[in-house]
Amino acid sequence: MSAARSVALALALALAGSAVAAAQDVPERRVGVDWRGGAPRVHFSAVDLVDASVRRKLASGLPQSLVMRVFAYRTSGAPVAVTARQCRVTFDLWEEVYRVEYRDADADVDESYDDVQQVLQRCLVSERSAVGSPRDYAGLASENVYFAVLIELNPLSPDTVRRLRRWLSRPAGGGRIGGEAFFGSFVSLFVNRQIGSAERSLRFRSQLVRVRR
Repeated sequence: MSAARSVALALALALAGSAVAAAQDVPERRVGVDWRGGAPRVHFSAVDLVDASVRRKLASGLPQSLVMRVFAYRTSGAPVAVTARQCRVTFDLWEEVYRVEYRDADADVDESYDDVQQVLQRCLVSERSAVGSPRDYAGLASENVYFAVLIELNPLSPDTVRRLRRWLSRPAGGGRIGGEAFFGSFVSLFVNRQIGSAERSLRFRSQLVRVRR
């Protein structure tokens, strides 16, 4: 084996080892996964992860942004696909209702809810949401992947929010989009993220799931 190939192999093994170690440091939660036509649809709730301080902010009367991204990764930590949703939440102090501007790959709607629990159910519950398309998983049959969830309250980078909204406006919906700020390796997004990128962030990963065609 040439020296160059030896160095490349050592680097690949080191990166894979970092991804595995990083994955072990992120809390694991059971995520339901259904395979339809070679692409996964995931179902879970993250409502219980929201504490009283977040609920108070949502009821403050000031606009708050909740962004949830769901990523699919290979066991090496390499990205496969991503989907996202954004909720801009404002509590109307006069009408005493929550105004929610909801956007994901399939919807861009304005809604109203009577209490914060309904808002969290809308924004932080995934009901068989597609994560990518069959072409993203082509060639991965019988391999294991896992899903990682990142929830941010008020991301502080306007550029990230603009990129997110532009990506959500694509007709194709979720999937890959190289170079965008909200899509990357497991290590970069879940371990080496810049501190202070959002007011609050919550993250967890799923169990390993075998790809089905």
